[in-house]
Amino acid sequence: MSQYQIPRNSLVWLLVAQAAVILPHVTRLPWWITLVCLACGLWRVMIYQGRWNYPGRWTKVMFVVFGIVGIPIGFQTMYGVEPAVALLIVAFVLKLLEMKDKRDAGIVVLLAYFVALTEFLFLQTIPVTLYMLFAVVTITTGLVGLNQTQSHLNPLLTFKTALMLLGQSIPLMLILFVLFPRISPLWTVPLQTDVGRTGVTDSMSPGDISLLTQSDGLAFKATFKADAPKYHALYWRGLVLSEFDGTTWTQDKLLTRDAWRSNKAAPEWASDVEYQGDSVEYEIMLEPTQQNWLFALAMPELPKVSDVVMLHDFRLASQSPVRQRLRYDIKSNLNYSLERNLSDFWRYRYTRLPEQGNPRAKVLAQERFSDSNSTRAYIRQTLRMYGLEDFTYTLKPPLLGNDSMDEFLFDSRRGFCEHFAGSFVFLMRAAGIPARVVLGYHGGEYNPTGNFVSVRQFDAHAWAEVWIEDAGWIRFDPTSVVAPERIERGLEAAVESENSFLENSPLSLLKYRQLLWLTDLRLQIDALGHYWDTWVVGYTPETQVGLLEQYFGKVDRKKLGSMMLAAFFTVLGIVGLFIFSIRTRTPMSAIDKSYLRFCLAVSRLGIERRVGEGANDFAERASERFPELRAEMLMVTQLFVEAEYKGSPDPSIARKIKRAVRTFRRKSLAAL
Repeated sequence: MSQYQIPRNSLVWLLVAQAAVILPHVTRLPWWITLVCLACGLWRVMIYQGRWNYPGRWTKVMFVVFGIVGIPIGFQTMYGVEPAVALLIVAFVLKLLEMKDKRDAGIVVLLAYFVALTEFLFLQTIPVTLYMLFAVVTITTGLVGLNQTQSHLNPLLTFKTALMLLGQSIPLMLILFVLFPRISPLWTVPLQTDVGRTGVTDSMSPGDISLLTQSDGLAFKATFKADAPKYHALYWRGLVLSEFDGTTWTQDKLLTRDAWRSNKAAPEWASDVEYQGDSVEYEIMLEPTQQNWLFALAMPELPKVSDVVMLHDFRLASQSPVRQRLRYDIKSNLNYSLERNLSDFWRYRYTRLPEQGNPRAKVLAQERFSDSNSTRAYIRQTLRMYGLEDFTYTLKPPLLGNDSMDEFLFDSRRGFCEHFAGSFVFLMRAAGIPARVVLGYHGGEYNPTGNFVSVRQFDAHAWAEVWIEDAGWIRFDPTSVVAPERIERGLEAAVESENSFLENSPLSLLKYRQLLWLTDLRLQIDALGHYWDTWVVGYTPETQVGLLEQYFGKVDRKKLGSMMLAAFFTVLGIVGLFIFSIRTRTPMSAIDKSYLRFCLAVSRLGIERRVGEGANDFAERASERFPELRAEMLMVTQLFVEAEYKGSPDPSIARKIKRAVRTFRRKSLAAL
C-alpha cells in the first residue's frame, strides 16, 4: 500500500546519512568491510534508480558471511570496541540494502543514530562534534521525510524542518547536560587504538627518546591557578629508572612492589619529603597512555584522587592504566629536600652496575673520583667534562654497540638527552655514588589565552637524580651543559643548526612558529579546544558538583533533581507560551494577492464587492458601470476562477493574472 512506501526524498536523505556516519570509520575498518559498505550502498542506489532488483536470498547470505567473517580476520579478534563497531556498521548497511517499507526505514534510522554515536568512542574534538552534528541532521531529515507524504517536492524544506526540530531541542539538551547526574561516558571503555600512543615508555635505550621527538602528539596539558613557572623549571617527573643491564635502563620492580595500595593515608615514605615552600597549584589533563604512570612537577604532594598513589621512588601513578583522558588537580613544591637518609640496602641498589662491560668508563669514573675531594666536586668535574670536551647534542646520534657507555664517552660523543643522562648516572654509580635516571618531559608551549602549558611528545626528556649525604636526592641535567638552549628555549632551538626538528612532519604547524600570525591563530584554536576538553568532554561528576556548588551552595541529589525539574518545566512553559502566542496564518498565494489588488482597484472606481458576492457576479456588475473596462475585468476574473475553482495545472497562470491586473489598473486610472 502507498502509505507504507518509503518516499524518495526520505530514501535519498537516508543514503546521505549512511555515507556521513560511516565515512569517519573508514580508516579504522578493514578494507573488505569498507568494500561491503560500498557494494551495499551502490546496490541501494541501483534499486532507487530502478535498474536492479532487491538482492536474492543467496546474495544476502554472501554479504552477511563476507562482512561478519571479515571482522575477526581484520581485527584478529571478535572482542573489543572496534570489532563491535564494525559489526554494527555491517548490520546497518545490510539493513539499508533490504529496506522496503517505512517499518524497515525506521529501523535503519535507529541504527544510523547508534553508528553516529560510536564515533565519539574514538574522538571527541570540536571538528568531529560539528561533523557528527551534520550527520545527525541528515538522519533526522530522513526521519522527517519518512513521515511527510508530499515532502519529495522540496527536499530542502525537509532539511529545514529537521534543523528546526533539533534547534528546539537545544535548551532542554543544555539543561540535561548541566544538571542531569553525571555518569561515566561511553567513550571511557578501553580501546585498542590507544595502544601505540603511549609516549614515554618504562625503559630507556640509546635512541628511544629521540624517536619521540619526531612526534608533535599531545602528551598532556597543565592549567595553572596562578602564573606558570619559568620554562627552565618545567621538569615533568614521570618515571624513575634504576636498573641497568649494560644497554637499557629499566624500573626497579622492588620499588613499586609495596606501593599499590589505597592513597587514603599517605605511605610511610612520603614523610621523607621536606616541602620548603614555593609551591604551585595546577590541573593536568593527561592524554590516554595505556600505562600507569602520571606526570607532575617535582615535588608533588599526593593528590586527593582515589586511584592515584605515590610510589617508593616518589613519583605518582594510577592503579589502573590511563585509557581515557585523566584529569587531576595537583600541588607541587619546586623547592624540596628528598630522602636525606638513605639506608644501606637502597644505597646498594642505586649503585649497582653490571660486572662486565664498559671498562673504560668505569676506570674514568674511579680515577676522577679519587682526584676529587668530595662528592659535589666530582659531580661538578663530571658536568664540566660534558661542557669542555667536544660533546654534541643531536637528534641523529650514531648507533652504539654492547659497550655503549665507552663508545659514547670516548668515541662518538654525539647523542641526545638519554645518552647524557644515562652516561652521567653510570659515571656516578661507577664512583660509588647513588644515582638514577628520571624520564619525563621538559618545557612545553605556554598558551596565554588559557594560562596552560601544552606538553608534546617532542618535549620528552631524561635527566639524573644523585643522592648526596645530608642533602638527599638532587636533580642534575647534563643536557643543560651540552645544549643549554634546550633547557631555556626548547628542542627546536637546540637542533636549529641541523634542521631536524619534526623533519618527518612537514605539515605540522609547530614547524612554523616563526610566523607570528599563524602561531597566534594556532594558540587561539588550541585554547578553544582546551576549554572544550575541560568543560564538555571532561565534565565529570566532580566538575559538575564543583560548578553547581559555586553558585548554589551545597548540592545533593534531591536538590539537583529539583533544580533540573524546575529548569526543565520553565523552558517548556516558555516554549508553550511562545507557540500559543503565535497566530496560525495560512500564507496567501500569489493569485489571491493579485485578485485582491484587482478588487481594491475596482473599489477606487466606486464599486465595492459585496459580502458573499461571487467573482463572476462582481465582474458583471462592475462592467455595467464601466463598459470600457469590461474586457480587462472579465480577463482577470476568468483567470482567477480558472485557477481557484477549476484547478488549472498551468504553472504560469499566476504571472498571467498579475499582468492582467496591472493592465486593468493602468486603464482604470485613465478612466478616473
